[in-house]
Amino acid sequence: MILLLPGFSAAATYNLADLTVLHSEGSAREFLDHALDIRPSERAQVWKTMVGEMAQKYARTLTTSSEIPRGDFVKMEEIYRWPVLRQDDVFRVRRNEVGTKYLKNCLRAENPCWNDLVSFWKEDSSDPDMAVGLAELVKDRSDAPYSLWTLLERPLKTPFSEFYCKKTFVREALWKKLEGDYLKIAREESFLGKIEETIHADCLPSLIEEARARIYRPVKDGDRELAYEILSSTRKADQKLKDFFFTLYLLEHPSQGELMNLSWNNLTELGKSATRRETVLEEMKNLDPLPDDIMGSMDLTKKRAILRHVKANFPEYFDFYSEQCVAYYGGKKKFSKGNPTMKCQDLMNSDLASEILPDTKIQQFHSVKQI
Repeated sequence: MILLLPGFSAAATYNLADLTVLHSEGSAREFLDHALDIRPSERAQVWKTMVGEMAQKYARTLTTSSEIPRGDFVKMEEIYRWPVLRQDDVFRVRRNEVGTKYLKNCLRAENPCWNDLVSFWKEDSSDPDMAVGLAELVKDRSDAPYSLWTLLERPLKTPFSEFYCKKTFVREALWKKLEGDYLKIAREESFLGKIEETIHADCLPSLIEEARARIYRPVKDGDRELAYEILSSTRKADQKLKDFFFTLYLLEHPSQGELMNLSWNNLTELGKSATRRETVLEEMKNLDPLPDDIMGSMDLTKKRAILRHVKANFPEYFDFYSEQCVAYYGGKKKFSKGNPTMKCQDLMNSDLASEILPDTKIQQFHSVKQI
């Protein structure tokens, strides 16, 4: 016998008849609050059907509301753990919609609900759509408890990665991940192997597309080298691309190593083909500013060796470069992005100028500079 103290009452226990009435009335929240009052042995198909319908109704109500209270978010997470709903693919989608809507609002609060985001993700971290959705939600938040890659790692290893990798923020996160892997990779390791460990094969076309874009239009320092390594590892670097990259590598900021040797030897071969040189030059003309970091290098020995090598095998580049330099300083042509030859003065005023540039261009430069 249970004795009740004054002011207290026993919690009401609902039976199947009670739940049937709530179901017919459409009282979804009350139904779900008491659905587990039914003993496991009595949860037959009728009960399962009503639970599924009431859960769907509850979720639809929340997704159409202007704001989802935390209590309802917690309730949705609670019922999602029920086996009868966990196996319902449609309800999983609804649960993701409710959770994402709630998190989108509460993350804007003065005290963002990071704990709720973490618990929401961990409850079903194997769901790729949900993980990518959360990553998109926090992609610009520096205070997020997880890096984007933590959320994206699993999704990009699934066959669905083909669709995820088309998103700009996903490509950026993948690029950042591979950037770190490339810097840490041991000499004997295969970069292709690292790529294959990181993403599903269906994501590879998007990565290659991103690499092709960055080798011509890098977003930051180091992009061109990483882009080349990705394209080379995946056997997508044809001779035209190699000629372009290796020539730029020498003209920008080369360092001793395998890439330096490959670039040096490739330029030697480039010197034997006017057609290949013309193709590279046309690509160079689309760059602004033109590659010329080596011209301002403090390493005089390296600068002298590389500039002489370029002069001997690709003189057309210095012809075009010096023309642009004189045109800029002489005010004969408008350049929307400013000086396209940032290190031109360094070269024109150096002892190497007479070896590398035509005398006429050197004289024209000094003449327009005096005006």
